[in-house]
Amino acid sequence: MTQSKRQTPIRLYMPATEWMILDGVIGFVSLWMAFALSPSFSPDVGVSHISSFSGSIIFAALMAICAHIVGLHNPLSQRGFWPALVRCISATSMAAVLSSILIFAVMYLRIGRYILVQALIYTPLLMVLLRSVIWNFLNQNKHRVLLLGNRRTSEQVTKAIEGASVPIQVVGFMEADLDLLTSERGPKPSGCTSDEQNLAAQCVALQVDELVACVGNKMGDATMAELMQCLSLGIRVSDHAEFIERFLFYVPVESIPAEWFLRADLELFHRFYFPIKRVIDIAVALVGIVCSLPFLLFSVVAIKLESRGPAFYSHIRVGQYNRPFRIWKLRTMRMNAEENGPQWASVRDDRVTRVGKILRRTRLDELPQFWNVLRGNISLVGPRPERPEFVERLINQIPFYNQRHLIKPGITGWAQTNYPYGASVEDALNKLKYDLYYVKYCSLGLDLQIVLRTFGVVMKGAR
Repeated sequence: MTQSKRQTPIRLYMPATEWMILDGVIGFVSLWMAFALSPSFSPDVGVSHISSFSGSIIFAALMAICAHIVGLHNPLSQRGFWPALVRCISATSMAAVLSSILIFAVMYLRIGRYILVQALIYTPLLMVLLRSVIWNFLNQNKHRVLLLGNRRTSEQVTKAIEGASVPIQVVGFMEADLDLLTSERGPKPSGCTSDEQNLAAQCVALQVDELVACVGNKMGDATMAELMQCLSLGIRVSDHAEFIERFLFYVPVESIPAEWFLRADLELFHRFYFPIKRVIDIAVALVGIVCSLPFLLFSVVAIKLESRGPAFYSHIRVGQYNRPFRIWKLRTMRMNAEENGPQWASVRDDRVTRVGKILRRTRLDELPQFWNVLRGNISLVGPRPERPEFVERLINQIPFYNQRHLIKPGITGWAQTNYPYGASVEDALNKLKYDLYYVKYCSLGLDLQIVLRTFGVVMKGAR
């Protein structure tokens, strides 16, 4: 039988680490080139200019970090020349400003303005051109996927793929009886005839790169034998939940069985990760408490001047293993805002004061939570803790909602950086998908990505 289309699959995503290295290299080359093309200068008395190598290293490191903050390393970001150019210019401008502050105010050195202006031109152009080349290549070599099994689950997978900016093409759908139903993207391929109805032959005819099983645990021996035959042809075979986790970075809660938690091999007591994370939490909380004092004092005064009542607000939240704890925040709502009982805050909540709107948009209202981090109630990164009244309701309405409490909650999380602010059961369901992804894949690397992306979310003021 003919082999599959590609024996060496094309990677659809570059890991964030590789993108950071690549953008760092572009930043280094751009500033080094700016130094090389700039006219020579005479050093001023008492003021030294930074060397081309040292300046380029600093700019490269900051460039990699700033590119991640603005979302350039997010594989699900909109893929287009102009949106990417805007992000690249934003990242380059941020890196140039931070480099200038570091060189001038910290190192007491000087860097030419003409050099920085050149870097502001070269860097975003090189970054966006490289991305355009990579995206164009991937669009011409899309990952071809055939869905097998339950129609409802297959439609959910198809909708998820179409809603994301990913180079994946669903070429067809086969029900459990292996009768091919071609996708709406084109007619039935000529290679699929009534005499060629076995799964492996269909995959070869459709030039499938990956076969995604949307049948849960209901596969019979015959279907499993067909899947193994496809695997022997070099076609990747995966479960739909694993497929979505790998490409879309969340867990499809609506269609996973309870056995998913057994197969996920959750490392809830990692001997290295969690102790190191706790040490980082304590260190950052101590620094955060000290550095946030001026902002807290200013916020407290502003709250007091606008409305009567305490400046700080606390209530009970549900923590790890459903243990309740008291969380602290700056008050952003008027007094007696919940006289009719607990309710979700909405985007344009009329209970929020004018000062409260500013505090919420800038996330300054979260600063007192450094105290919770120091006490160990929450971590810097983890699922956002919810109120017991809402948790009780959501457990009855959303499958596996209680499993988000398997790890310690956090100030920011994977859901907060991937899903907009929401206040409904549907929003809670969508956020749970990202929370369970974090429960399964939590690591120091993922925590660093979340922290950097949180800076970007705060800068956009999205809440």
